[in-house]
Parts: sequence; C-alpha cells; structure tokens
Amino acid sequence: MEKVLKDTWERILRNQRLPLIGTNEPNNGNGYHDRISWQPPIHRNKEFDNEFLHSTFHSIYLRDLGLFINPNLSRKNKFEKGLKITNRSENYYNTFLKYLLNNDYHYRQEDLLYELGKWGEYFSHQGRLIFEIVGWYDNESAQFYAFQLKYLDIDYCKINKNYVIYNAPHKVDENKEIYKKVKIPKSKCIIIDFPSELGGYKGFNEKVKQIKKLGSKFNHTENPENSLTHMQNWDNQFNRIISDWGASNKIENITEFYQELSIFRFKYMVISCTHEIISGLKQLVDYLNIKFSENAKVEFDIQQYDKNYFKNMQNKWMCGELSFKEANDFLTL
Repeated sequence: MEKVLKDTWERILRNQRLPLIGTNEPNNGNGYHDRISWQPPIHRNKEFDNEFLHSTFHSIYLRDLGLFINPNLSRKNKFEKGLKITNRSENYYNTFLKYLLNNDYHYRQEDLLYELGKWGEYFSHQGRLIFEIVGWYDNESAQFYAFQLKYLDIDYCKINKNYVIYNAPHKVDENKEIYKKVKIPKSKCIIIDFPSELGGYKGFNEKVKQIKKLGSKFNHTENPENSLTHMQNWDNQFNRIISDWGASNKIENITEFYQELSIFRFKYMVISCTHEIISGLKQLVDYLNIKFSENAKVEFDIQQYDKNYFKNMQNKWMCGELSFKEANDFLTL
C-alpha cells in the first residue's frame, strides 16, 4: 500500500481546518460526504419501555457492567500503557483523534479512553452498538479528509451478511411518520455485538426477556412481610437467570466458593465485552487505513485482560488451587 504523499497530506490537513459543511453532492460547500443514514425526526413516536429502563437490572446490573468496561475509570493506568495504535503517521493519528473525539480540536491523549468508555456504557445497556462511518471528501480532488461517526438506533437496524438494513422514520407528514429503508455496507459501519461466547446479541435479548417476565422487584403492599418475601423470591430467580454471567454485587445465601466463582464469571464478561469494544476500534482503524493508505494497528496487551490467562486463573479457583486471598487479589486488579 503506497503512502499518501506529503503534498496530499497538506491538502487533507487544510480541509480539516474548515467546518464540515455541504451536502453529499460535489461542488456544494467545502466538501461532500457519503452518509446513507439520517437522523430520525425529533417528533418521532417511538415507544420506550420505562418499566425496564427503571428496573434494577437496567439501572444497577447493566450500569455496573458498563462502568467495569469503561477503560477511563479505575483501570485507566493499565489502558494508557496497554492500548496503543501503532505503525501510523502523526498526520493519520491526529486526524483519527480529531474526528473521533466529537470534532474537538483540543484533545488530551486520554480522551481516547473516555470515548471508548462512552461506547462501553451504551453497549452494555443494549447488547449491540452500531455506527455509520461517514467519510468527507474534497470537492476538487475527491480526496478523503475527515470522518464522522453517526450512531444508529439499533431498533431501526437489521444486519445481514453484507449490509446493515436501516429502516427508520425519514419525515413526518401530518404527525404520521414516513419510514424509509436503505442498505448501508457493513464495510462503512462499526458493529459491536455482545460476545458470542456469552450468547451474542440474541442471547443478550433472551436474558432481557426472561428478566422482564419477573416484573418489578418491588411489590408495594401494605404487608411488609409479603413485600420482603416477594423481593427475596425475585432475587433468587434473577440470580438463576444471570448465573452464567455472574453477579456484580454480593449474592445472599450462597457459599463463599460460589460467591467468588460468580465474581469470576462477571469479570470474564467484562473482559469479553471490552475485547468487543476494542474490536470496534479496530474496525474504524481498518477503514481509515484504506482511506489514508496506511497500515496502522490496534495493539491491546494487558495480562489481566487476556482471556486464556483469566480462564486459567478461574479454573485454578474451581480446582482448589487458589486461596481466597489469591483469588481476591487477582479479581481486584
């Protein structure tokens, strides 16, 4: 792959100083873009499952998953050392950061982790995250010079072998939403799915359905004893449903061994989800490699996030080869 010439990079960087205006038609504005999706009308009549959004599963369990995935929090120092984009020119990397970080020209190095943290928190609540990568091109030379990530509401998306099928409200006519369907090539999308070893996106939705069937954890009655019994039964059923995912908080009425095993399982889910977020970052880097004729690579090397290493430690715990202290020390890293 031939590198972009110096004078070409100068033209690219000149365009980056300009605001991203214009249409997808050449010679209109300082550049044109290749966006296929659109922002649905603000008056859309989409229904929200408010009971689920306010449930303990959504507001506590999935929130905790997102917080543990977030590389910008307690594990920030590890990610600053262990997550790198290598084999790239400075022009490439500066362009990458400039437009990844909401077109903010005044960035700090750790802002990459902040952005990935946002991805992780969105992803943890819905089991899937999709962006369309919108490329911007110079009018005169058709040279790619910038990009934007447009979030796609997964409720309007279906994925097949080669495309993301986007079927969303396009306009409103007398308070009636008019839908439009388009195909977006997967090659210009970032698609992040729940880990396949944990059931994938389909498995995530199955868990959600099972937990929604439990109804509310809080049964407001005049009899406190009945309310307490309901909550205890709800917890027992909930813990059975998420047993293969592990628990983010302490579970009552189980042995210390299974309590520790549950934490192992939850941390493994965190690690697996983190790898999916990094995979999304790699998809963007690969897209930009083609546009800028470079061979940049995402390198992720943190021992505690190595799946084989983690599973080996979990197996040692299950075989009685780790003490409680050794297991706790490992899990708190």
